[in-house]
Amino acid sequence: MINLDVLTYGFALTSDQGSFGYSTNSLITVDNTRILVDTGPGSRRGLLYKQLSDLDLTPDDIDIVLLTHLHWDHCQNTDMFPNSRILVNPVEYDYARNPKPQDHATVQYIADMLEKMNLELVSDGDKIVEGVKVLETPGHTKGHISVLADLGGESILIAGDALPDSGTVLRKLPYNVFWDVKDAQNSVEKMIDTSQTFYPGHDRPFSFTDGDIKYLEGPEHIEVINSTDGGGSVSLTFTVHAQRPVNINIVQK
Repeated sequence: MINLDVLTYGFALTSDQGSFGYSTNSLITVDNTRILVDTGPGSRRGLLYKQLSDLDLTPDDIDIVLLTHLHWDHCQNTDMFPNSRILVNPVEYDYARNPKPQDHATVQYIADMLEKMNLELVSDGDKIVEGVKVLETPGHTKGHISVLADLGGESILIAGDALPDSGTVLRKLPYNVFWDVKDAQNSVEKMIDTSQTFYPGHDRPFSFTDGDIKYLEGPEHIEVINSTDGGGSVSLTFTVHAQRPVNINIVQK
């Protein structure tokens, strides 16, 4: 039996000071095997510990960590899991070892960290465990992968940033493309052909049937608190919307 828990929900939050990088982290449990998909940015490390603890788990209880891609906001907490098998696409790993200078989302220390861990390279169609396999979805990055899981007879796709928000299924393109637009478009089509239920990288889980998007779970808002030196604080609550302009940010190949 396969069980899926969302540990942290993704939000497509950005500001004039840069991106928050709040990505989705999902936990797949198959019998006694626990698979964490993405580890998120360092700013959410405490939350990730808490969410695991709420399930009576510690990082040592995670058998496998699968990284959809090696952008900082999806893999900075991977060092929390020194005893886990770390799964990455070989194309993504090779690129991260020598990223283009203008690619500010991929930092070389990620590849250096993975080199010291229990790294395993996986490709399209590779079975992680029974009912869970790898789907190559390049375009957002060179070697992006997603995870396809059979959840009670339904194919669930944990999509990372190949499909970061619900608007991607309407645009047929993720809102950020760092590698190749055509590859990104083909990956979106591939994902829509494969599943009707998506766990996106920076949005709440949703279904897409007959052109209709329906959110399944997750919070609709996030509270942002700004503390001041005087001990006071300003609290702002932003309602989260899925719509976001497309940013084609291609690194030179």
